[in-house]
Amino acid sequence: MAKYILQPDSIRQRLQRLSDQPLRRWQDDRDDTGLIFAQSAVLVPLCERDGELNVLFTERSMSLRNHAGEISFPGGRREDVDPSLLDTALRETHEEIGLAPQSVQIYGTLASLPTYTGFEITAFVGEFEASNTLVADPGEIDQIFEAPLSALRDPACHRIENRAYHGRVYPLHFYDFEGHIIWGATGLLLYTLLEFLELPG
Repeated sequence: MAKYILQPDSIRQRLQRLSDQPLRRWQDDRDDTGLIFAQSAVLVPLCERDGELNVLFTERSMSLRNHAGEISFPGGRREDVDPSLLDTALRETHEEIGLAPQSVQIYGTLASLPTYTGFEITAFVGEFEASNTLVADPGEIDQIFEAPLSALRDPACHRIENRAYHGRVYPLHFYDFEGHIIWGATGLLLYTLLEFLELPG
């Protein structure tokens, strides 16, 4: 696999162009499914290690009702205690991997999209210092791992498959990193991030 060195400061300059409005918002064309979308939010966490930026992912517990065993970004459903969706993303991140909200520098909002399981996900991009100690909540997370942007943008780890759902065909983005298959909403959000950074795989 080819090795690309991506300068963290150049990537940070690009990330600073994000705002509090989603960079991309998918129109919901699935009204005929009858789903009522629940608000949820995730954090796309970045950190610098060995001179390059990594993306943090979680592997969800097999005991969870939704998306069991899948690779995801930390996050979850908005609760009444959350003043905003950003607060949801930070609270859930703290609960799932032990990363305190004050330890995250938020760049902005990446995207908002509906899922087939009835959630409207808003994704925020933030960065934390690699010195933070992360601890997975065993009730929700089986594993925490990171992948360098240089690896994720390599075309060798990315593929697109078309899948039919309720009579429509949708492209799904798959990323294969060291045996982890990143796909679904997480794959689409990752592709959106790489595209925004002008690093598509």
